[in-house]
Amino acid sequence: MYKFTNHLSNAKLVLVRRHIDGSSAALIVLRQNSYSQDHGTRQQPRKSRKLFWSTVGATVLTGAAVVYAKHSPEARNWLESNVPWANDLVALVYQEKSSPWKFTVDRFNQATTSISHFVFGKEGVTPLEIKSRSQQDIDADAAKKATSKDFQLPPPSLEPLYVEEKKLGTPDVDTPATVVQTERCEPARAPAAAVPAELVQLERDMMDNTKLALDSYKRASQHCKRYNDALYKIVESTVEELDKRHFSALQGAQSERDAAHEQAAEAAARAKSAIQRVESALEAGAPVPPPAAAATRRHAAAFGEQLAAAEAEYCRCRDEALLADRYWDKVEAARSAFRAELAALFPGADLSARSLPSAHVDLLLVYTLKQIQFLQNQLAELQTVREQKINRAIECHDEKALIEAKVEDLIKAERVEREKEFLKRSLALQAEAHRSLREQLKKQFEIQQEVLQEKVASKEKEVMSRLARAQSERLEHERAQHKRELGAAAARLAAVQHALKQRAGAEEEARRSAALWAAAGGVLAALSAPRRAPLRDHVAAVRSAGKDDKLVQSILQSISRDALEHGVATEQELRDSFDRMEKTVLKVALVGREGASLPVYFLSWLQSKLLFYKLSELPEEEMEDKPVDYTKLDNFEIMQRARWQLERGAVERAARLVGALRGAGRAAGAAWAGPAREHLAVRQAAHALMAHAELSSLLHV
Repeated sequence: MYKFTNHLSNAKLVLVRRHIDGSSAALIVLRQNSYSQDHGTRQQPRKSRKLFWSTVGATVLTGAAVVYAKHSPEARNWLESNVPWANDLVALVYQEKSSPWKFTVDRFNQATTSISHFVFGKEGVTPLEIKSRSQQDIDADAAKKATSKDFQLPPPSLEPLYVEEKKLGTPDVDTPATVVQTERCEPARAPAAAVPAELVQLERDMMDNTKLALDSYKRASQHCKRYNDALYKIVESTVEELDKRHFSALQGAQSERDAAHEQAAEAAARAKSAIQRVESALEAGAPVPPPAAAATRRHAAAFGEQLAAAEAEYCRCRDEALLADRYWDKVEAARSAFRAELAALFPGADLSARSLPSAHVDLLLVYTLKQIQFLQNQLAELQTVREQKINRAIECHDEKALIEAKVEDLIKAERVEREKEFLKRSLALQAEAHRSLREQLKKQFEIQQEVLQEKVASKEKEVMSRLARAQSERLEHERAQHKRELGAAAARLAAVQHALKQRAGAEEEARRSAALWAAAGGVLAALSAPRRAPLRDHVAAVRSAGKDDKLVQSILQSISRDALEHGVATEQELRDSFDRMEKTVLKVALVGREGASLPVYFLSWLQSKLLFYKLSELPEEEMEDKPVDYTKLDNFEIMQRARWQLERGAVERAARLVGALRGAGRAAGAAWAGPAREHLAVRQAAHALMAHAELSSLLHV
């Protein structure tokens, strides 16, 4: 056994090597040597992982908060207002402003700058920021310089034609000026020339349409170049390199070119029309300042030149798309190879012309010639292989195989010749058949036209006679129908006139009812006024509103002349006089109708001073307006109930209770009961008039 220590005093770790039983292998064990007093084994305390899990939890919570703030504008605004660095953290995580590397570099540069400013001061020269070689796109720059620049149209100068003149202020003068006193005169002001709004709108249309036309012509030229490149690529490529994508690109470029040219043509037409209208308006003498008119003419001429240049550039690019101009040798070879077929398909066509009746016939011929050449090469290759087989058969002295190969070769050659001859004859027969068919169809069409003209003439006569007869019958029928409709319309018109008269009468009655109701309301308002006023004007208004109504006249006759001249007591006056009358009645409550002795008067007065009553002490039956026998009540109780009714606004019941007084109290209450009755009579008349007006308005709605 070998024991190793770290040669330190009080060592705790010991390496022990043990031999395993029955083998030569050894096991090295790391033991812990303890020097405690009891020599017991003590386990080492486990390391706490609170810091690790706290870090993980904080990271997860921070990530969740960042994600939530990214998708919630409200939370992000709250964080930005309360936690200033939170918005920068979210922007850094989602790389909204810059990448983490750039953010770190910027912060490092800011820190170094701050330290340098703190140490050396803020004065100094800031070094230029030179980009590293890796950040410069050298290949892109070389490609841009190598490629030829496209045609760039001059940008239209869209400066406003009418600019407000700047006001020049008075310059400051340091030297003293000599003041010369002259007569005061107002400065002459030049009349301000107002530019017509129509001319300004025409100028704006001219600029907008010109810009749109120039952009459209530029795009059309670019698409035309793409079309030319695709066309040349198809022609110059071999059969093995061709694919459907080349033809799709050609078709897409052509459609985009046509669409852009159509848009450009429309915008150019509108721009030219606007230019012509602007020039016509200026020539007609529009009220425009001379500098503005000259600037407008200059801009119109510049726009016209730019449109002409853009259109010429597009036409030049479009003319390059003609295949016969660049590949005439190939087109001529293809036409020569298919001269017979073209003569059959297009009889009378000039094969030496630059373009055939169809736009893409030359391209089709070139492509077909390439296909044929490719197939001929394949056929030649097969023939070479066939000849090699024959030669091998000759070398092997196989007469049977040689004879079969020769026979098969002759049969195939004869078949090819026969097929060629058959195709030529069938094409010629087909062309002849088409020509004869067209001639026969033309003759048949002429004959058919003559027959149709004769039939149409006879049918026209028959139809015209039927039409004349039907027209006369229809005219008679329409005349009778018109008479019936006129009669019905006259009846409806009479009914409408009757209904309008009724409606006018109803509206007149409704207006009269409204006027009557308003006049009666004026009478009621006079009764509620704080002071008494004559009712002559109010009654006159009521009489004029209902002058033809007998009920109104009879109600007005019930109002006394004194009420018309002097008015009646108002509600406020009745309340005030009731207070005085109440005191008098209570003072003579014990006095009889025929009077009494002086002690009785004194006792009655003393009783009025000593007795108090409350309105809340009334029986519940009387407060609910149930019938009550007032003969069983004395004057104090009657006055208590009259006071309660008057405070509720029931003047009529208060007057009835005052009339139920007995003895000297009745005589004292008569002074208040008379004006109250006049007030009630007038108010009842006003209520009756208002009810009559409301009923009349409801009847005529």
